[in-house]
Amino acid sequence: MSSQNSTAREAFDSKQRMPESSRRRMREAVVQFLYALQPSEPLPESLDPSILHLLLESLRDRSTKARAKATLHLQQGRENFLESLHHILSPLDLLGSSDASDDIGLHLREWKLEEERLQEHLENIRREINGNKEPSRLRESMRGASQSNRASMAAAEATAESTPTLPALREAQKMAAELQSKITPLAHRLSLSLGNEETELPELSAVAKAERELANASSSIEAYYGQLRCHLEKVDSELAAVIENYSPERLDRVDRAILRLGGYELLFDPGIPSAVAINEAIELARAFGTTDSPSFVNGILDQLAKKGHGTVTEE
Repeated sequence: MSSQNSTAREAFDSKQRMPESSRRRMREAVVQFLYALQPSEPLPESLDPSILHLLLESLRDRSTKARAKATLHLQQGRENFLESLHHILSPLDLLGSSDASDDIGLHLREWKLEEERLQEHLENIRREINGNKEPSRLRESMRGASQSNRASMAAAEATAESTPTLPALREAQKMAAELQSKITPLAHRLSLSLGNEETELPELSAVAKAERELANASSSIEAYYGQLRCHLEKVDSELAAVIENYSPERLDRVDRAILRLGGYELLFDPGIPSAVAINEAIELARAFGTTDSPSFVNGILDQLAKKGHGTVTEE
């Protein structure tokens, strides 16, 4: 086979965005991993984490967006509490500084500040969902919302536990305690929507579904890789039986990776029809190989299929 051209190598090395088909994404990721190995190098016990991360990226992004949408839904109306905090703080601003032991004003202002920050983060989440911006920015805004939510509740609790001496401050504390009782359920729901705890909240059903899909996909990929690793030596042996003067070192790295993957699916994955395994390997060869790669891969795998499963024709 001729050497791999620079364009195809760049496609592998840059780990370009994969197609939407999960099965094809899995094949491409594993082929990239096989491509990086030296001919005689054994497969590691587990798939490279960076490859696994790339493979699951679209599912992870779907889970993030589902969680972000649930967060916005669960926090509807929370912005109204800012006006209530402003109302409670107004008489304190008129009083000016008071005895150092009366720290309720400090806690109330901190509470109001964190609620303002929370609203900024929620607005960023809304913009990033609607604008289809980078998922990393969406996750950053969600982390910010979680931090502000925790800080807001800490300030609210400190307000409730303060012991003001002035009558006006005691009245402010009473109003703040009532406000805290109203905002705490919302804050708790926000913690659930942004956290990793299991919950039965119906608003988070889409999140649970997306995360189940992510977990199932991860398990399937790891199982697929484990089976490939288990059978790779036998696959190489079968390839040697149909390739004249076979030597892994003499094969183009891309072709070798695709033949190993296609050979595994033909010989050891009964859930994949032979024609499908061959056609998928041909598509990988077209995407990443040389101009000769598709016909070479087709010919070798067709021989392997006839040897192992009977006649196979390309669809």
